[in-house]
Amino acid sequence: SGSGGFSDISDSTVADAAEMLRLLGVVDGTGGGAFNPGGTLSRAEFCKMTVEIMGRGAEEPAQRNRTIFTDVGPTYWARGYVNLASSITIGGTAGENGGTTVGDGTFRPNQAITYGEAVTILMRVLGYGSADVATGSNWYDGYVAVAQSSGLADGLSLGAAATLTRGQAAILFYNLLFTEP
Repeated sequence: SGSGGFSDISDSTVADAAEMLRLLGVVDGTGGGAFNPGGTLSRAEFCKMTVEIMGRGAEEPAQRNRTIFTDVGPTYWARGYVNLASSITIGGTAGENGGTTVGDGTFRPNQAITYGEAVTILMRVLGYGSADVATGSNWYDGYVAVAQSSGLADGLSLGAAATLTRGQAAILFYNLLFTEP
């Protein structure tokens, strides 16, 4: 990898994706020039990356004073990002929160994000709602199918329930930049 790139990524596709995200200010790695591509991402970390890639990071501080989820309290580091990501209204309709809630009023911010959750959030960023996707046996099935046909999932073949690695997330976010809304 060239100067400024991450030193611990051997896969060129992941390296290019991670470097693009670094240049855009979406990620800064894990310290010491490392990206830790095999590591997992928490649901909160993914929210932060989503907000940043949308260019809406400046809106985050205003979201820190709200309690939306009982387990994302006033001192939680990513509270503003979690709140913003879950409340961004897509296509002018509120109510659907992109698969961000667990259903019991909690968010589980430290839980590793799954491929199905990540894809659903990004498809909603692109403007897709439940009316645009087929229903499946799981709530995320339709989004996963559209992610594959739209190009968002190019280069990835994961089960929806699989934990997403940092390297796989970099590819998803990179693809997002080139996926038509």
